[in-house]
Amino acid sequence: MEVYNKNRDKNNSMHDEIREQNAKLKDAPLKEKLAYFNEYYLKTTIVVLVILLLVGSIAYSMLTAPSDTAFAAFFYNDTGDSTSTALIDGFVEHMGIDVKVHDAYIDATMNYTPDSTDMNTFMTLEKTMAVISTGELDVVVGDADTLDYFSGAECLHDITAILPDDLLAKFEDKIYYAKYGESQVLTPVGIYVTDAPKLNQYSHYVGMEPILGFIVNADNLDNAIEFLRYLYME
Repeated sequence: MEVYNKNRDKNNSMHDEIREQNAKLKDAPLKEKLAYFNEYYLKTTIVVLVILLLVGSIAYSMLTAPSDTAFAAFFYNDTGDSTSTALIDGFVEHMGIDVKVHDAYIDATMNYTPDSTDMNTFMTLEKTMAVISTGELDVVVGDADTLDYFSGAECLHDITAILPDDLLAKFEDKIYYAKYGESQVLTPVGIYVTDAPKLNQYSHYVGMEPILGFIVNADNLDNAIEFLRYLYME
């Protein structure tokens, strides 16, 4: 059964042809209907579903974002237990954050690989950008590729402009530079935290060289800077 003629008569309107094909398919066996769908509609359907899932995920992140977040960090490509809350629990206690009133969290499920065509990577980055747009995200930690990505997207602070003098002196030999935005000017956007006792205590970034950066529009910059101090407490 010929279901669809790709070289259709140009004198026929698209509407007439669709009606013609629908009529042919009406009594066609299920196998032919599936074959027709797979050839002409499957790819489009998949693309539409992916877009809907992406939009839904971003909308959910924005609509369900806590109205008062005291601290939020995304850990990219982490080696630790992504379900563990030990690090954030310790920081919350250190800061005296009332979790009944304020939210504080670390999301260690994020992953990024340069030039990846994986849809999960794309959706992860879109989720991050959505949270950044709300001002909720304060810190991002990851490898050099991750910091390069967010620096290129102009999402990170120049740390020399925000860190107090004592921290700049403490980390002067651990500063990470990356090309920033369209200017591509090398900018100090991160701190190597490879030797941070708290990260090592909870097995974050084992065998890696993690870098911590501060989100440029973070609502809780003071808490983010205190988080860096906390990571180096014994």
